Amino acid sequence: MQVFRQPSRSLLSSLVVAVSAIAFLVSTGVGVVWPLAWLAPIPVLVLALHRPWRAAAVIAFTASLLGDLTLARTYGPGAVLIFGIPPSVAFAAATLAARAAARRMVPWLAVFAFPTVLTSYEFLFSRISPNGTFWSLGYSQTDFLPLLQVVSLTGLWGVVFVLTLVPSAATLAWHRRSVSPLMPALAILLLVLGYGTWRLLQAPASASVRAGLAATDRGLPEASITTDPSMALTVAAAYADRVARLAAQGAQIIVLPEKMVGVTSDSADALMKVLSDAARAAHVTVIAGLSRNGVQPRRNIALVISQDGTVVVEYEKRYLVPMIETTFASGKTLGLFAGPGADWGVAICKDLDFPTWSRAYGQRGVRFMAVPAWDFVRDGRLHSRMAVTRGVENGFTIARSAQQGLVTFSDAYGRILGEQSSATDPMMVQSIPTGPGATLYTRYGDWFAWANVVTLGALLLVLIRAIVPNSKSEAAQR
Repeated sequence: MQVFRQPSRSLLSSLVVAVSAIAFLVSTGVGVVWPLAWLAPIPVLVLALHRPWRAAAVIAFTASLLGDLTLARTYGPGAVLIFGIPPSVAFAAATLAARAAARRMVPWLAVFAFPTVLTSYEFLFSRISPNGTFWSLGYSQTDFLPLLQVVSLTGLWGVVFVLTLVPSAATLAWHRRSVSPLMPALAILLLVLGYGTWRLLQAPASASVRAGLAATDRGLPEASITTDPSMALTVAAAYADRVARLAAQGAQIIVLPEKMVGVTSDSADALMKVLSDAARAAHVTVIAGLSRNGVQPRRNIALVISQDGTVVVEYEKRYLVPMIETTFASGKTLGLFAGPGADWGVAICKDLDFPTWSRAYGQRGVRFMAVPAWDFVRDGRLHSRMAVTRGVENGFTIARSAQQGLVTFSDAYGRILGEQSSATDPMMVQSIPTGPGATLYTRYGDWFAWANVVTLGALLLVLIRAIVPNSKSEAAQR
């Protein structure tokens, strides 16, 4: 009987790992089946309550790591180690915390162990990671607009908390065969969704600015890294033509991609004349992403060219891509300008992976953000939705133009107003609304995340005080 029972336990563990991993795989990261993110932790949490702690930790770690295997396909095998292992360790730790809390705390309190650990981890890790909030569980829910609105109060961390609270409560309710553990989670969920629905109803129906986006994947990466003046002028002329065509469709401001062309001291004057003439002739504001090559360090910049052809802002990318942009300098200054409709900001691609940097724009009264970007093809949707989240957090509309990704218009409520793949050489003009401006999150920042960290400390103290006496009692009985 024992011979039969052991394989059965192993088979069940393998099945649980497979089910949870598949659910994570298709719902988080570059996955799009967002409802499954609510269910993915449940099989692991249920099994963990019936396994020794070491087995529970291994099961949780394995399920989470396998659920991140799309990292390998998107960025290469090494990305699994860099981006997959830390959250998998955190998921295992949260599972063990939930297991301990279920055994030693009252049910209504025990349900908070799992979300508190994961929310605290994601927040603290984002503050030290060179990739910011990249690959957060919270981005899986950007299509669930009533939930997404909570970021205007709590930042991304409110989504992570609610998303992990519900499966924690469902697990404990199943384990106790009682609905009482569900009550606090359902109450919080209803409050959050109620607020989100109300906020969406406040969204303005009218649009105030006609904006244009253009991008292409042709000629990459040669166009970006070139030091050849003739190639640079050819690329600039092609984008100048796009500016004219977008302006003919009524665009007042046009956003072009990150590092759309490389520029050197030999090509700078002629290239700038092409872009300035295009803005002046079309009477539009143009945001153009350039790579200053032939110098050390190189510079990843976005120029804001006014309707009279004058460069009014030269913004330098604040957060560089690790291991890729190692030869580039990092900027330190916000890019602010008076554009059509209201105050605008400009930031580049990865800058919007960092909530604190985006929040600084909200604090300066920005209502629109122009974002030149360059993605990695398969992560185009994920990266665009990270930018969408920054807009909801801080109350601004976003116009994002990405090479090897998506060109996207989104409003301050997370609604996608227009979107196309850069693989189709898109030129898109859209009427976009002015964002409402600073939110509670803009004003008070990561108050909710820090509250989770404090709660985690209190939770650990309670669990330690509960575990230590029991351990001593068991040792004495032996």
